[in-house]
Amino acid sequence: MLVTRIFATMSQNIRTHMLRVRCSDDEWNDLKKQADDAGLSMSALVRDHLGKLTIRNRTDERKRLAMLNRINANLNMIARWVNTHKSRAETVQIVSHLIAIQRNIKDLSP
Repeated sequence: MLVTRIFATMSQNIRTHMLRVRCSDDEWNDLKKQADDAGLSMSALVRDHLGKLTIRNRTDERKRLAMLNRINANLNMIARWVNTHKSRAETVQIVSHLIAIQRNIKDLSP
């Protein structure tokens, strides 16, 4: 019974698909070093890391970057206004708004 279970488990783990990836010399050497340091083959290292990677959607990243750029432009306008109207600026109110903006920016960070 145990032998049957072992063979059944082994047959489920047979790898029938191959992925070929082109690497630069630096990428190859880096991958080889990581595999050697971990005591794994390069294939085992890649399989081990498959579930541990976080893939970012590039479209979402571009949108996030555009939003951060707009926020940055607005902050620059606020800073210019504050520097121009120092005597009339209600500093406490402006600082509290800037702190709120800073918190929102932190929420946008990955």
